[in-house]
Formats: sequence, C-alpha cells, structure tokens
Amino acid sequence: MTNENDMKNPSDKNLIATLEDLGYLPNGFQGGFLFNLLEHKNSKVRFLAAKNIAKLNQTKSLEPLWNAFQKENDTSTRREIVSAIGRLRRPQNKPYLFEILQDEDPKVVCQAIRGLLVYDDDILVERKLKPLLNHENETVRTVIYKEYFAEKTKKESELPHPETYDYLKNVVVNADVREALLNVPNESFHLTFTSPPYYNARDYSNYLSYDCSLLSGI
Repeated sequence: MTNENDMKNPSDKNLIATLEDLGYLPNGFQGGFLFNLLEHKNSKVRFLAAKNIAKLNQTKSLEPLWNAFQKENDTSTRREIVSAIGRLRRPQNKPYLFEILQDEDPKVVCQAIRGLLVYDDDILVERKLKPLLNHENETVRTVIYKEYFAEKTKKESELPHPETYDYLKNVVVNADVREALLNVPNESFHLTFTSPPYYNARDYSNYLSYDCSLLSGI
C-alpha cells in the first residue's frame, strides 16, 4: 500500500500514528482537517484520512471523497475511499457508487457492490448490479451470481441471524481453532474480536520497562 519513500519522513510517521489512534469519533467531532489530508503526498496518510472520514458519517463527505477518488492512484487508498462512501448508507451515496461500478479495478468494483447491497429491494440498485453478471472479472461475476441468481435455500435447522445456539452462549473453548470451528454452524457468528499483535508484530518491551520503573518507585 505504501512505498519506502512514504515512511521516511518522521513527521509522516507521527501523523500516521495519530490517525491510527483516533478510534471512535463522537458526534460533533471537528474533522475538517481530515479532508485536507486526502491530498497528502503519503498514501498511508490518505488511506487513514479516508478511513476516519467514514466515521464522521456526514453526507457532506461525499463530494470530497469522490474528488479524491478520481485523483487517487494507490489501489488500497482507492478501495478505502469507496468503502468510506459506501459506509454512509444514505441514498445520496448511490450515484457515486453507480459510477464506481465502471472502474477498471475489480477490487474497487466489489467494494462499490458491497456499498450498494445494503439497499434491499431497491429496483434501481438491482438494475445496476445484475448486468455485472457478465463482468469480465470472475470475482465480480461470482458476487452478483450469489446475490441475485443462485438458488437460495435455508435449512429448517438454521436460526434467524440475530439469534444463536444455546451451546454457543457464554462459552470459552480451549482448542485448536481448526478443529473447533468444524462444530460451529455457518453464519452463526455475530462478532469476531481479536487481540493483536500476532507473532511479535509489536514490541511491548518498552512498555514493560516503563511499568516496572513505576512499580519500583512504590
């Protein structure tokens, strides 16, 4: 997503760290500075700016995001911008997503499809998406086929999505995940919560030293 030159500027690293740590943005958050960052020279900054703009959940974000998308050349950032447009989930975003369906990057097209599929029983959305069954990309074709053309069967034993099985409630499983998941029905997960880092992806030694120094002063 980024090249080596993107990460050489120390100020960029600080900015990236700040954007990564923003987390939840409350209503009324003054996020105007994020729109300026959509034109930053560092693609990771642009990526994170789009990601945080989505949290603002403001219709006025659409035009700046669309303008940034048209100028963007980084694949991951383009996808994140489309995701930000789709996450607004308001009718005003549909014309932008319709336009993005014509993009040459199938990953970007799939992201736009995801943003449109939230509009259940929308005739116009169906008219735009169904022709993509003939798209040149197999992934795009598969998504459209499964959504609109595949025979949808539901087993009588399956529960409605908001519900779950009693034996899966309030349970801690100590097992090999590859084996344990064989006993879990498809589409029965409501939330997956993980706790990074994975395989030494982050070094906690500095934090441990800091904590120990505090303890030594007690």
